[in-house]
Amino acid sequence: MPSPFVPRLGTNYCPTDEEILEINVLLVEPILRLKGLDDEITNLQKVMDKLAEERGRVAAYIEAHKALISPVRRLPLDIIQELFVACLPTHRNCVMSASEAPVLLGRVCSSWRAISHTTPRLWSSLHVVEPLQNLADPTSASFEEKVARRLEITQTWLGRSGQCPLSISLQSALEPASPPGTATPSGTSMRFMRTLLAFAPRWQHVRFTAPLSLLSEVMSHFDAEVPLLETVAFQQPPDYNSPLSAWGPFNILRGARISSLSIPGAIFLSTHLPLQWSQLTTLIVGGPKWSVPLTLTSNTLLPVISKCPELRSPVVPT
Repeated sequence: MPSPFVPRLGTNYCPTDEEILEINVLLVEPILRLKGLDDEITNLQKVMDKLAEERGRVAAYIEAHKALISPVRRLPLDIIQELFVACLPTHRNCVMSASEAPVLLGRVCSSWRAISHTTPRLWSSLHVVEPLQNLADPTSASFEEKVARRLEITQTWLGRSGQCPLSISLQSALEPASPPGTATPSGTSMRFMRTLLAFAPRWQHVRFTAPLSLLSEVMSHFDAEVPLLETVAFQQPPDYNSPLSAWGPFNILRGARISSLSIPGAIFLSTHLPLQWSQLTTLIVGGPKWSVPLTLTSNTLLPVISKCPELRSPVVPT
């Protein structure tokens, strides 16, 4: 827009009274034009907003209908189940977490939940961790609620596994009522162990990390058949030393298919381990050095090793 004041624009020039009047007259038309442009922009913005709203509705309509013809909806059930199984961890047992398969899969939609709950292989492995007790309040009702809830989940989880072979691991927790130095297994640990024992006929791989008092008590009175059992691992929690009274044979090891055993040196007594030694491919004897009896030496292990012609992994008294 032409203006006689172009040379003065952007300077510190102070106009005269006459020039001020001239400038005011000069700006009348541009000010009106600016208001008209603002009004036009406002109207156009309203039109754009309305179009954007309509576009959103149309796009949602299209996407909702496209979802109906999505190829994944036409996948056979067995393929979906295989994809679900592929989501499981391969280096450890499944945990009770809503952020991991199989629980996570059932939180996507009702259809996936129905599929996951009726796919036994998804529930054939489980790592159970006993809840920690509040040391400040060992009789806390909330602790008992946690225990009851976790036992219920364990029962439901393994119940969904159908007739699948099971891979199970248990992480026992120390309780104030069972401090280090006692030979009596905690009541909570026994409850978890009894829940797992109900599924013993389908055990394939088991790992129990628990005080030796619990292991010796439970395994000495073990009378379930374990026809599928292949690998067994007993571990003692670190920094936990529980005295042991006499215990009987670990009848869990009568399984005809057992090929791998890991056991603390403190409870390694070959006469109490009714294994078919000739089929063992892995034998690990370990535990903290302070827990290994002085009588357990390489020389005492040699007769055992001589009965294991298929042994591929070493016996390690540590």
